[in-house]
Amino acid sequence: MMQVIKYSTEYKAEWDAFVRLSDNFSFLFYRDYIEYHSDRFTDLSLMLCEKGKLKCLLPGNMDNGIFYSHQGLTFGSMIHEPHFAYEKASLYLEQFISFLYGEGLTQMIVKSQPLFYTSSLSQIQDYLFNHRQLQQQKQDIGAFVHCANHKFPKSSIEKRKLRLDDFFVDEDSSLDEFWAVLEQNLKQQHGSKPVHTIEEIKKLVELFPNNIKLFLIRNANTKHIDAGTLLFDNGSVVKMQYIATSDNGRTNRAIHALYYLFISQYKKTKKYIDMGTCMTDEGVNASLLYLKQRFGAEVYCTERFTLAI
Repeated sequence: MMQVIKYSTEYKAEWDAFVRLSDNFSFLFYRDYIEYHSDRFTDLSLMLCEKGKLKCLLPGNMDNGIFYSHQGLTFGSMIHEPHFAYEKASLYLEQFISFLYGEGLTQMIVKSQPLFYTSSLSQIQDYLFNHRQLQQQKQDIGAFVHCANHKFPKSSIEKRKLRLDDFFVDEDSSLDEFWAVLEQNLKQQHGSKPVHTIEEIKKLVELFPNNIKLFLIRNANTKHIDAGTLLFDNGSVVKMQYIATSDNGRTNRAIHALYYLFISQYKKTKKYIDMGTCMTDEGVNASLLYLKQRFGAEVYCTERFTLAI
C-alpha cells in the first residue's frame, strides 16, 4: 500500500536521512536549506511511503493553485533511492500527481536536475514528464566539466594569455568583500541583484560550512579581488554558484585565471564541475558559453516542465 503525506517538522530527521543516501543527492534538498527562505514560500513538500517505508520525496511549494518543485531551489523533481526502476518511478509520479489533484492544484512545474548530479545518470524522470499532459517545456543550457575526461585546450593554458603570476587564490576571506564585488558586477553588467541577500548567504554558510565556500582570485599587486565565485559543494559535484569580476578584473582577464585555477584544483577530487547555466532573457549567452568551452567545458541541458494536474 502506498501513501503520500505532507512534510512537517516531525519528519525532518527522516527526510534528511533519505536525502543523504539518495541517488540524486544535493545538500540543497536538506530541510535546513529548503527552509532558510520559508517566509517566501508556502511549503508543500511531499513524502511517499510504501508498506510503511519511505520511498520517495518531492520538495515543493504552492502558489496560486500551482505546485512548484521548488521555487527556492536551483532544481527539483523526485528524490529517490538508487536503482529507480521505471515502473516504480512512473507509479510514484502518478501518486504525487493524484495527491496534488486532491489538494485542488491545477499545474505542476518542475525544473529538472542536471544528469550528472545523479549517481546512476538516470533520465527516467525527464522521460516521464515528457510523456504526460505537457503544457509547456523550456530548455536551458549550461557548461560542465567531466573531470576524468577533462583536458585544457592548448589555447587556454598559454601563460602569456592567462598571466597566472598576476594573481593568487584566496579561499579564506569573508563574504562581505566578495558580495560587494558581486552586487556591483550584477548591477553594472545586467542591472540586477543576487538572488540571495548577504544575510541569507551568511546564514546558509553557518548551516552548511562544508558545502558553501569562497574561491577568490586576488591581484598580486593590489591584493584586491579581481574575480571570484561562491561554490556549492555537493560531494561528487561542485558548482560555481555565483561568478563575479571587479572593474580591474575585467581589464586584466582575471576571469580566465579563475576558470583555469578553479578547474585545476577541483578536477583532482570531484567527478564533475558545474559551471552554471549560460542563458539570458533572450536565449543562449553564446559568448559566455564559448568562454567556458575554451577551458574544456562541455554543454548540458536542463528542462522546465509545466504539467496539467
